[in-house]
Amino acid sequence: MEVYVFPEFLPTDQIEAWLARDLRAELNRSLVSDLTPRPVQLPLLEGGELRGFLEGRLVGLEERGPLRFLVVEGTFQGQPMRVAAEWEEVARSFDLEDTTLYLWRAKRLPVDEVPAIAVEGWGAWLEDLRRLGLEAKAELLGKREDGALRYAEPTPENAWAFWLAAWRFGSRVALDLGMRRASLERAFTALKERLPELPDVLLERSREALGWGKEELRALRAK
Repeated sequence: MEVYVFPEFLPTDQIEAWLARDLRAELNRSLVSDLTPRPVQLPLLEGGELRGFLEGRLVGLEERGPLRFLVVEGTFQGQPMRVAAEWEEVARSFDLEDTTLYLWRAKRLPVDEVPAIAVEGWGAWLEDLRRLGLEAKAELLGKREDGALRYAEPTPENAWAFWLAAWRFGSRVALDLGMRRASLERAFTALKERLPELPDVLLERSREALGWGKEELRALRAK
């Protein structure tokens, strides 16, 4: 996993130029699996090419409002540097722990926008939830007008609801279910026992939206 590296002190008017340099630190599993503060050495890539190493210290996790960041501080070419990676993205990248489940909709689903597709898909999805005793999960999509991104706690029941939505709405949605692989497989196996007709391909689609919706996610969290 590659993460942008920033100088400890960077004037606002220089941020764009710094980003254009494309200087990134490479994180690996051994670093992120042990969050004990300690000296570390991270490879630094500029434009995808190795340019040296960030010599520094793993600070650990820092809380910033509702978010947590993995932080490394150090120096490169004599300049103080800082790496801050959102922990949820780190955990998802290295399959470290279950994280928030996301469903992106390619288009919004309210029935008044796309009557033929939405009425059929929405009705089938609700019926699936009823068969499973999960009617309350209809709130995961709802009929709200606050954008295409939906997210939920990483429970098997929420994963079920999102898989069913992807099945019933097809290419109109994409999934990024942040559960660990073993958790995903257990949840999917349990759902298949209840609904044998569920396509196996949905399990493989579970991370297809990785990299999607980052701007939408940041905007949503900023509200």
